[in-house]
Order: sequence, then structure tokens, then C-alpha cells
Amino acid sequence: MNLMDVDILDMDLLPIIIAYLFLFYGQTAAAMFAFAQGLLIDLLSGGLHGLFTFIYLSIFGCIYLGSRFFNLEYPKGQILLISLVVLLKKILLLLVLSIFSQEIFFPKSFLLVSGVSAIGTGLITPIAFYLFNRLRTVFLKEAGNAPAGQL
Repeated sequence: MNLMDVDILDMDLLPIIIAYLFLFYGQTAAAMFAFAQGLLIDLLSGGLHGLFTFIYLSIFGCIYLGSRFFNLEYPKGQILLISLVVLLKKILLLLVLSIFSQEIFFPKSFLLVSGVSAIGTGLITPIAFYLFNRLRTVFLKEAGNAPAGQL
């Protein structure tokens, strides 16, 4: 494994989006997005049917439970929660794949690469939340200035 390996640069944006939707649009929007995203990935991939739906609904459940312990409104809580969620996602994916497929191979550096990916995703979470907030305010301003017939 070298430092320029693609797996190390694996930043997972979907848990960040699910957490953002959970924080600003509520549980229903986040759960529907997680379900739809998992279903879409299942339909477009050739893997186990229902695998990613289960994974992304599990991510939603982890965010729901983790939000009781970590405050998603502050960067520290965002970093910790998303890092833990991404790490749990990788471990859950490993467990589910190893249960249903005996010939799957995972390198010994899987946990190291997963940890680096989880920390990296957690560190970009406050930046992503800031960018999503900026986009949201731009769209809300445009919607407020638009004529009533175009909303």
C-alpha cells in the first residue's frame, strides 16, 4: 500500500448528505434519501440485492442514534459522528459481504485504509455543511425573489 492509493482518498459524501438532511430537513427526509440512494445503487450495481439499501438505512440509523450523543450543529460533533458512521459503514459492509460470500478477499490494510477514509470524510464534513448551507441560502433567496407563478 502506498500513500497515493485510491482507497486512501475514498471520501464518502452520502453519509454527509444524510446527516445534513437529518439536521435541517428532519428524520423523514433523511430516511427517504438514504432508502432511495441505497435502492438506486442496488439497481445499478451487480451486487447483492438490498445490500446498499440496508447499508444506507443503517447509516441513517447510526446518525439518528449518534445525534443523541453528538451535536450535529457544531463542527466537533459533525466530525466525530460522521467519522464513526463511515467507519461503521465499512465494517458493516465487510461483515455482510463475508457472511454472503466465502471467496471474498480483503487486504490486511483494510482497517487502516478504512480508518483514514473515515477520518478524512469526518474532516471534510464541516466544509461540506458550510457549502450546503450557502447553497441553501442562495436557493432560498432566489425562491423569495421569484414571481409567485414560478415557485
